[in-house]
Amino acid sequence: MSKSSRYEWRDQQASLQERMKGFIENPSNEQLEAVVTEMRAYAAAAKSGAIDIPERFVSFG
Repeated sequence: MSKSSRYEWRDQQASLQERMKGFIENPSNEQLEAVVTEMRAYAAAAKSGAIDIPERFVSFG
């Protein structure tokens, strides 16, 4: 996985986590739809090969 692919994947993960955080803080239908839309975009990008997903992920935070 190239460095740019890793950064792209990390950015996609961060965006999805922010959407989920927004839903948890304010569980409205609007926030739920935003999470679902973000998850669909992530799944579509993964399926099409637009983003590389690492085989292993290690978090240090």
